[in-house]
Amino acid sequence: MAASKHITQRKTKARSRVTNGKSLFPKEVDQRTLYYRRFRDLIDLLSADLGGADRLSTSEMAMVRTASTHMTALEQLEMKFALAEGKAANEDLMLYQTLSNSLRRLLKELGIKRRPRDVTPASPREYLRSRIIDDDDPPRMNGSHRVRAA
Repeated sequence: MAASKHITQRKTKARSRVTNGKSLFPKEVDQRTLYYRRFRDLIDLLSADLGGADRLSTSEMAMVRTASTHMTALEQLEMKFALAEGKAANEDLMLYQTLSNSLRRLLKELGIKRRPRDVTPASPREYLRSRIIDDDDPPRMNGSHRVRAA
């Protein structure tokens, strides 16, 4: 019992850099890298979605870090795919699929869910008003028809 009392009364100087909030990693890492900045941003964004980092338990924060790692790795793979002009290696595709499925499960476990937006117009008249295009507008490239006001 004395050992557990000793652990709970440790000075903050004896805690790790990560626990103290000095760094995201136990060793010094260059905080100017694209990976580090994006990873940090995703942790902040996901924590905010969950009500703020101060309201998260240690296990929830660990899941946020893992989800941020997955998201950063997925973004790096997406960039690799884009630079390869659609010619992706099977190993990269398998890794992408594994990471994205794991990320989906992590986000579901954290309680982050899709929030569909209601795009239903109030009335048919409102829909038509939203589709009216002025003659000054440039033509659309997707081939959609122009609706004119009567």
